[in-house]
Amino acid sequence: GEIAAGEFFKKRLATPAIMMTVAEEGRTIIGFSSVRMAEAREAELSGLVVLRSATGRGVGSRLLRKALDSARKRGFSSVQVKTEAANQRAINFFRKAGFTESGKAVERVGGTRVALRLMVKRLR
Repeated sequence: GEIAAGEFFKKRLATPAIMMTVAEEGRTIIGFSSVRMAEAREAELSGLVVLRSATGRGVGSRLLRKALDSARKRGFSSVQVKTEAANQRAINFFRKAGFTESGKAVERVGGTRVALRLMVKRLR
């Protein structure tokens, strides 16, 4: 779980972000979101991470809202996200935020095949 997730996020962060938002508490970063361009009119939420100690307090929802707003302001018509197919909590989180399932994929993460769920949200 944790190590594969770490590799997954390192790979994601290596892709150029259009916009990154950081959530801080005092001087500590407790979460971030990053958005990158997937296609001309579609952005990808390439990262949304909240420290376990800070979950359940709306940090992820605020980061997601900022990411979606910035994608909308930059003229994107939709935002896609890839989440691990086994991560029901993330799938529910994105569903609640208005994302719908749009497909499935498999990516290699550090030599491991990871089943992904593709979800998309229209912005206009």
